[in-house]
Amino acid sequence: MAQALLTMPVVAVIGAKGGVGKTTVAANLGTSLADAGQAVLAIDLDPQNALRFHLALDRTACECGLAGVLAGRANWAQAMQPGRGGVVLLPFGAIDDEHQIDLERQLADHPGWLAETLARFQLPPETVVLLDTPPGPSVYLQQALRVAQLGVVTVLPDAGSFATLPLVDRMVDKYCRGRPDFIASVCLVNQVDASKRLNRDVLQALRHELGDRLLGVVHQDQAVCEALASATDVGRYAPFSQAADDFVQCARQVLRRLAPPAHPAEIRRP
Repeated sequence: MAQALLTMPVVAVIGAKGGVGKTTVAANLGTSLADAGQAVLAIDLDPQNALRFHLALDRTACECGLAGVLAGRANWAQAMQPGRGGVVLLPFGAIDDEHQIDLERQLADHPGWLAETLARFQLPPETVVLLDTPPGPSVYLQQALRVAQLGVVTVLPDAGSFATLPLVDRMVDKYCRGRPDFIASVCLVNQVDASKRLNRDVLQALRHELGDRLLGVVHQDQAVCEALASATDVGRYAPFSQAADDFVQCARQVLRRLAPPAHPAEIRRP
């Protein structure tokens, strides 16, 4: 069966391993894109249901989410909610282990589910759909890669992250390359501490290895953790911080990749 044709850009935020700050990257890219005037739908495809901690205006309203719709407890309109910075959030929702196994079996049996679901949403074509995916290979990542025009692989400036890149490239080759709408898989290096030699050395190696595939760098900045603790994004918590500027620059690069050679939107700090 042919995959549903999507008219809106889809960006998948990917982490080959846990602990790289992937959800933080997804949330702050989402709010930075919204600050550019983009309509953004952020979808949490990770059963940890953590995107709500960054984006939800009311975390208690996130128990239903995507999992609740698939279980028949709600409809899509009820599951989506206004998020921070103008982002619309579709949380994963609360789920127990037995229902999660059933859900993953459904997704494995229906590989075009996400494409068909996004097509039914009938979103305006300028809406950016931002997907937060679980770390490592999973049925959720497979669903995301089948629809993503741009993959943003989040890595740390360490040897472990460097070693995981071939795994991600193999998955991208399998599910993305060859699709006419696929643009690229790019890397964002997160939590860079320029005072540490290992960070500098790995970042230099990544720059050499990736070339134009390096989307950008987000420096280690206490404002990121403080923003999460304050239930907001770093751009609003500390608009003149290094990390806030880094996310703005990365979001600009996302827009450039989605609409080359130029995009009319200009990202502003709130």
